[in-house]
Amino acid sequence: MTVFRPLLPAEAARYTAHLLRLSASDRRARFMGGLSDDAVRAHVGRIDWHKAIVLAAIVGGEIRGAVELRHGGTRTELAISIEADWQNQGLGGMLVRRAFTMARNRGLRGVEFYCLGDNHRMLRIAGRLSALVSFDGGEVHCDFQLAPADAFSLALEAMDRGGSALTMMLEPAGLPRAA
Repeated sequence: MTVFRPLLPAEAARYTAHLLRLSASDRRARFMGGLSDDAVRAHVGRIDWHKAIVLAAIVGGEIRGAVELRHGGTRTELAISIEADWQNQGLGGMLVRRAFTMARNRGLRGVEFYCLGDNHRMLRIAGRLSALVSFDGGEVHCDFQLAPADAFSLALEAMDRGGSALTMMLEPAGLPRAA
């Protein structure tokens, strides 16, 4: 069973461990270039948890996928990572749709992401969600306009959070581990 929930700043080490488990090709896709382990650690260390949301997909107590939203003003940038064994199962699309709902509910009006031209999984997600796509050399920019929050989007997020809490109670492996 998969639990979707935002990570807390105290869970930065869990997020780092997830990113370190990405294969070289998946790191290249996530960061648009190869990153060393130290660079991955530095990336997580630079997250401003007051201005960012890291929404995780937790399976068996481990983060197996995550969407990172870094926002300023009325727009946010999205980045996604899914571990190899959990790819091609719809997890990325589920994370992105949940992230869009969270962004709407926080007053954000747009989401954008950049990916390499050969990142077919991200381009498929962009196409399914009707992104405005532009190409610049080997990079692709995908832009999404968000509708304002409404009762339905607020209820969706509330139900998702409530369902995650219930799932974590029933499946203790979904809970963060004490240090």
